[in-house]
Amino acid sequence: MATAGQWKHFPELKRTFPAADYAPESGTVIFNIGGNKYRLIARVDFEERILSVEAVMTHEDYEKETL
Repeated sequence: MATAGQWKHFPELKRTFPAADYAPESGTVIFNIGGNKYRLIARVDFEERILSVEAVMTHEDYEKETL
């Protein structure tokens, strides 16, 4: 799905992935995956159309890291 993405900005990405959130403090997009069991953290360059995966972790590990 991401390879076909034509998003110009985060609200367009959010329409494709409603469970995604933007973290402005880190400039990353957080995707809830695997039935909300995992988090995929990525940087998205909308202008260059590049999505770079920063990390994949369990929901539990993500919560520990962000507290």
